[in-house]
Amino acid sequence: MERPTFKYILDRLNAIKTQSDLEALKSDVEDYLPLDKFEEDFNVTAAVDNLKRDYVNRAIHKTKTLYEAADLLGLKSYQVLVNWMKRLDIKNG
Repeated sequence: MERPTFKYILDRLNAIKTQSDLEALKSDVEDYLPLDKFEEDFNVTAAVDNLKRDYVNRAIHKTKTLYEAADLLGLKSYQVLVNWMKRLDIKNG
């Protein structure tokens, strides 16, 4: 499997309804993401926030502007990225 995209992971997380769904996602992404916190806690909201934080930080460091980072992440607008950054306490720079 190729490295999972942010959209793929979000779609899979949004579809989780059971413990076995969560375990299936874990096995899909365990070679690509740091899962130490994921294994300790089954709080899906926290897992999504951790994934978002990781991807946003990587996109910010890979691009020159927040507009480019938002585009790289596949977000609908720059403002969505700014809102995520505020909610997830991510600093630019």
